[in-house]
Amino acid sequence: MKLLQNEESILTSNDNSVVLTNQRIYMNSTSLGQAYTISIFLEDVSSMELKYTSVILFLVIAVLCLIAGVLGSMSRGQSDLFIAGLVFGLAFLALWWGSRKHVISISSNGGSVLNFSVSSMSDSAMEDFLYNLSAAKRARVNQLANI
Repeated sequence: MKLLQNEESILTSNDNSVVLTNQRIYMNSTSLGQAYTISIFLEDVSSMELKYTSVILFLVIAVLCLIAGVLGSMSRGQSDLFIAGLVFGLAFLALWWGSRKHVISISSNGGSVLNFSVSSMSDSAMEDFLYNLSAAKRARVNQLANI
């Protein structure tokens, strides 16, 4: 990332893929042959969100498999149906658990949304990142108001 005139880096996140400066937030990401770059000036940041995401379909299938296994074994008296339902239910439960991600979303005024996974960051580091982003935005808006 090339810094603009009078721009200083404040902090970085996620192995330097997300950089917060005194003028903007910048993300550069590459995965599976795709490249993604987004830059949002701090005065254009409209909201910040910290959330968990997951594939809820895996959880629904896990519950259905467990219910089907229990009901099937009760009506026919076969333990094989219970074991199959239990195995598939636990497998889909593991898939759901593995699909959970902690994500920070930063929206700009009428523009793109910057989303990045922060599973490698601690809760306090995520709170510090959002605090630093808020403080940098406030300082940037104050700076522009004084020009």
